[in-house]
Amino acid sequence: MNNTLLAYAFNADKNLVHIDTVKNGLECNCTCPGCNESLIAKNDGKIREHHFAHLSGNDCGTGYETIRHIWGKEILLENRLLPVAIDGKKGYLKTDRIGLEVTLTDLNIIPDVFGRVVLPFNYLGLQLPRDIPFIVEIYVSHKVDDEKATIIKRNGIPAVEIDLSKSTATTKEDLIKDILNQENWNVINDKIGGRFLPRINLPYVPDRKTYGTNSGQTIRRTPYKKYYRKRR
Repeated sequence: MNNTLLAYAFNADKNLVHIDTVKNGLECNCTCPGCNESLIAKNDGKIREHHFAHLSGNDCGTGYETIRHIWGKEILLENRLLPVAIDGKKGYLKTDRIGLEVTLTDLNIIPDVFGRVVLPFNYLGLQLPRDIPFIVEIYVSHKVDDEKATIIKRNGIPAVEIDLSKSTATTKEDLIKDILNQENWNVINDKIGGRFLPRINLPYVPDRKTYGTNSGQTIRRTPYKKYYRKRR
């Protein structure tokens, strides 16, 4: 049982609200983020700390677990921050291409946080850009299961799980420190798969009779357009 007094709850619109921003008693129209039970707002006293209480009188103790999970995703989204691991190295990447619970239909998974970053890639001495996806999972009460981890690894998507299961943060600001602490990062996958290597489109030359190879890359034998020279 968690003895921490609950200071946040879901309002009627399913938005997190603080105890001091709602009406007192049942008029708050709030529910517990953990168990969805109706809550009583106790925010008119001057002695005891303001808090939400379960209508049944039995605190489920899971409210802050859900809240930390929500905050964890919001912190990354608001700061456009992606915790990443690549080839054994951990760090952060900034990106505007980041979203929460984006459905990856081709993989049949829904990551907590999904983002994409264009990174340079050295190929035959050339610095080429490649668009790499990254996944971040927030672990509070449920770790990434083996099936999801296998899909991530098989598709070569770098992924990090941030372990907040032992966090005691009761404010969003306090939770930031736990997220930035790399000791709380569990690396699911740090290898970029072949499907994300740059694909070089070699030009098709219609009047060449032989195609051959160029720097180890086979030039297309099938033209981009249905164009063939007439025999003379």
